Amino acid sequence: MKELSVFVDESGDFGEYDYHAPFYIISFILHNQEVDISEDVAKLENEMTYLGWPNHCVHVGPAIRGEYEYANIEPINRQKIVKRIATFTRKLNIKVKSFYVEKKHMEDSVICFQCFIG
Repeated sequence: MKELSVFVDESGDFGEYDYHAPFYIISFILHNQEVDISEDVAKLENEMTYLGWPNHCVHVGPAIRGEYEYANIEPINRQKIVKRIATFTRKLNIKVKSFYVEKKHMEDSVICFQCFIG
C-alpha cells in the first residue's frame, strides 16, 4: 500500500488587509513514503550539527531576518543555515504547492478561509 505524507504550513493571517502583510499563503509538501529520504535527512542533520545547530527545527524566515533565536548569529552563519535547507529541499523527490491570496481582494475573512478548505 502506498502512503503519502502531507505537510501543511501557512503564513499570514485572515485579518484585515495590511500593506505590511498583504498575503495569506498556505503551502503543501507532498512526500511519497515509497521514496526513501532518510540518507538526505541524516546528511542535513550532520551539516546542521557541524554549523552548531544539532536537533534544531529551522524557521527560515526568522533565520533570514535575524529574529528570535537567530538574533545573535552572524549573517554569514545564518546564510549557511538557509543554504543547507534550500539545498536539502531542492534535492528531494517531493512536490510543493503554494496558494497565495491577496487579502485586499477579500471582503470577508471567512470566505478567504473557505477558498482553501472547500
